[in-house]
Formats: sequence, structure tokens, C-alpha cells
Amino acid sequence: MFEFLTEEDIRDICYQYAKVHLTYDEPIPSFETRYPEKLEAVLASPQTQVGGKHVHSSLSRKVAVLFYEMIKQHPFLNGNKRIACVATMVTLSLNGKWLETDWENLYEIAVSVAQSKSGDRSEVLKSLTDFIQGSIVKK
Repeated sequence: MFEFLTEEDIRDICYQYAKVHLTYDEPIPSFETRYPEKLEAVLASPQTQVGGKHVHSSLSRKVAVLFYEMIKQHPFLNGNKRIACVATMVTLSLNGKWLETDWENLYEIAVSVAQSKSGDRSEVLKSLTDFIQGSIVKK
């Protein structure tokens, strides 16, 4: 059974970790300034079902969709890439996995996702899924 992140997980774990440990020179504004409907849509994306079956069947694909949508839907005023990186690691951890990469590499990937064109979504998601699948390890 796959463990999905909730809004509370984002607020209490991902957002707080990014705000405290990943501020750099760009502070992350208050959680209350987020766009709630966008955050709900981001969290629902990996859970999409058609005919009672998950559209995104693998752990790697679900995590890739969460990462991509967190960056592209921009539910926070600032810090979306940093929060997406933390959300990725927390999601994997909740599911007994970890990503064997460093934060700088993951953040560089987040930057490339942010700079990608919306029309390239399928290609970017495939690339993210492949990266995650190739870098995932059991916790």
C-alpha cells in the first residue's frame, strides 16, 4: 500500500524542514500564504484513478508526478522547488525507500523541471521517473 502525503505532512514536515534548513538567500514565506487549492491539486495528482485503477502505478512514477506538480503548479509564493525536494524524500521514506543522490543534484533537477515547457510534461515525467527508479534504495 502506497503512503501518500497529506496537507498536514507538507505543513508539519516538508515546509518546516525547507523553511529552517533550506532558506539560503531566499526565505520561504508563511505557510498561510500558500494557494490551498493548488496544494490540494498537487497532492491529489499522484493519486489519480481511472476506473478504480491508479493512473500512476509505480512508486517512482507517483513520486515523479508529485515532484513535477509541486514545482510546476507553484502552490507556495516561494520555495516550491525546495519543498518539492523535501516532499520527494519524505514520500519515499514513508514508503520504505530513499533516493541515493545529494541535495544539490536533486535541486538542480528541480531547477530543470521549473525551466521546462509545459508541452514537454510527458518527456520530463519519463526522465524523472527513470532517474528516481535508478536512484531508489531500500531504507
